[in-house]
Amino acid sequence: MKTETENCSASGCWRAATAALEDRPLCRKHFIDTCEAALELYQRLLKENRLGEVSPEAARGFVNQCTQQADNIERGARDLDDRDRERLVNLIVLAAELGRHLRRSPRKAISIPVQVGSAISRQHWEERTETQVISRYGASVKCRHCLETGESIGVVRLDNGRRANARVAWYRKKQDGEPRAGIEFLDCDNFWELDWTGIKF
Repeated sequence: MKTETENCSASGCWRAATAALEDRPLCRKHFIDTCEAALELYQRLLKENRLGEVSPEAARGFVNQCTQQADNIERGARDLDDRDRERLVNLIVLAAELGRHLRRSPRKAISIPVQVGSAISRQHWEERTETQVISRYGASVKCRHCLETGESIGVVRLDNGRRANARVAWYRKKQDGEPRAGIEFLDCDNFWELDWTGIKF
């Protein structure tokens, strides 16, 4: 995220930048407007079965930036009105929906016991939990410890002791259950040791 002293790059805008897309500093208003326009385009291409015309890497990069920064703004801004908060939450939902069509591997609903914990020694914490959904490149897990998007964590499988480093892709508190986090592995391929070729999206 850009510093408060950098100005929004949108033409004629004098506001301070609070986010960035593809290295373009943007104020909150233009960040939301830009993300909404891009998601509208992606949704149209999806409905017309033309999503294949878009670079998957570029689309995934947009989804990650949009989700992470919308989440940071929604959770951290103190002057959000109800309308902007609703738009930010909608961005996160639509970006997640688009992300499901851009996945690098299928998902599998399965409970595997794991331990997650801080990757920074001075902020030591550990929590035993379990997965809810896994993919070749990550998982969603229950996690009571409050996490930050982009935070680095360690993951240990409690069934076989295998370890990996991961980053927090998203974190959600739920009113009807335990908080959940989406994690992406940084240095491990096929952490779950499954044959993904036989699993459908």
